[in-house]
Amino acid sequence: MGNITDRDPDDPLQLRFYPVEQELVQKGNGTKDGALLIHEVRTVINTDTGDDISAIYGDESTLAINRSTLEFAKVDERERRGQWGPPRPVPKEGYDLWHPGAGEPLKANFVRSEDFRHEDDVVGVWVFVIDEPDLEIGTVTYQGMELPLLLSTTITQWVEPSSGTVVYNESVTTTTVMGSVVQKTELRYAERTIEDLMDTAKYARTMLLWFRTIIPWILIGLGAVMVLVDVLVLPRIQARRE
Repeated sequence: MGNITDRDPDDPLQLRFYPVEQELVQKGNGTKDGALLIHEVRTVINTDTGDDISAIYGDESTLAINRSTLEFAKVDERERRGQWGPPRPVPKEGYDLWHPGAGEPLKANFVRSEDFRHEDDVVGVWVFVIDEPDLEIGTVTYQGMELPLLLSTTITQWVEPSSGTVVYNESVTTTTVMGSVVQKTELRYAERTIEDLMDTAKYARTMLLWFRTIIPWILIGLGAVMVLVDVLVLPRIQARRE
């Protein structure tokens, strides 16, 4: 959810501002050359009017993702690069996150660790920030002149570091020509999305704790017991038989 500011096509000198709600539906769609295919549909609604503006701001495509690293695979239909989401576990040196507006991956840098709180839930997170000003993404023609179209974006992600789950995300992206705003989007996760992702992060962290720490120590303990049985018990059984 968030807000969009853009130019009125009927009066390009006027800016329009309206609140929006964005829904993203993702569904596994098989594999190709070892990559996981994910069909993604992004729907955008003007919450003031109820109008579906997905024809302008929505999107639909199939992503090809490396299941281990969450990097885009070479077989991706749009040749996207970098990360689809933070790698697992998350490296403090950051990651290169694909940005569709920029048409390239942008560097997410670690800035701090903190406890992310939502109602009664708390999850320890690392905060990463993408801050890229004035990226040239194309040109527009005005009165016979080719003018650069510039994109500036700031994205902040609160990431549970063990599982790579993004529990909250805020972004502000502005496109300008000669200092004039052409389009600006301000987006953040909705409450129900945060709740779902907090549950995902806590579950994933618990499972990783079991599989990375507790279960290996249990297996080590069992191995120690088996060694003790071999060293202490079997010789006594053998002595009794003799």
